[in-house]
Amino acid sequence: MAILAPFTFFRSVNFRLCPAAVWPIMTAQSLSVAAPASPPNASRRTQGNLRPQVKHRILIVDDDENLRPLLAGYFTRAGFEVEEKDNAEEALPAALNGRFDCFIFDVTMPGMNGLELMRRLRERGVETPALFLTAHGEIDAKVAGFKAGADDYLQKPFDPRELEVRVEALLRRAGRQTTEGQTDKQRIEIGELVIDKRRHEVTLNGQPVDLTPLEFQILERLASEPGRAWSRNDLLDQVWSTDYEGYQRNVDPHINRLRQKIEPDPKNPRYVLTVRGVGYKLNDAL
Repeated sequence: MAILAPFTFFRSVNFRLCPAAVWPIMTAQSLSVAAPASPPNASRRTQGNLRPQVKHRILIVDDDENLRPLLAGYFTRAGFEVEEKDNAEEALPAALNGRFDCFIFDVTMPGMNGLELMRRLRERGVETPALFLTAHGEIDAKVAGFKAGADDYLQKPFDPRELEVRVEALLRRAGRQTTEGQTDKQRIEIGELVIDKRRHEVTLNGQPVDLTPLEFQILERLASEPGRAWSRNDLLDQVWSTDYEGYQRNVDPHINRLRQKIEPDPKNPRYVLTVRGVGYKLNDAL
């Protein structure tokens, strides 16, 4: 695995390269395009279990126009697939709809900050490992980050090699958890209803149920937290990626069609229940 020469970030908007004796002086532009030299231990690191044939995908969200591209270039050269966003508003739908293996979020950004972005993702069931970057090292700031749902926290200035090994640690941990809990997460059973997310299949009393992709997404979202009352806006935001109030009632026809397919008596539903004044939930008492 190719690794760039060490460099250190001294402020959220500035960076400084190591002395010329360690590495030739390079501009930010040349650093972002130059091919780095392979370190002596590259072959050993490449043989590790964190360099699979399929690249890990990372979402980097930071408004710092110097730092973000440098980190993206660093991780790209390290064998990762990287997507960048310079604000949390654009990052939210990307994080919800994309399949990322790790998030790297800056805490302080204009508009929605990294903490709020993290909270919204966790509230919507996104469990992707996440690491915060911040210039604040106070314990209260770290506690706020972990409470928002972060898995790790790195204070600026930092060496990118430390960030890399922290990301690798998060990926190892997530890999173990996925292996241990893969069956439970991919297969959900509620009464006689079975939802197989990996196969994208639903069965009722052992018989396949033919759902449209949209119906499956609604059922999958309800089944992600049985018993939770989902508002129509919640479902819109998850399935249609919009919370425009004018579209609220569009959820109801899809729920009705879903009930026609999975309920023994659609007029007296057993699985998909109406929560008056709120929306819908999947019955968790079966």
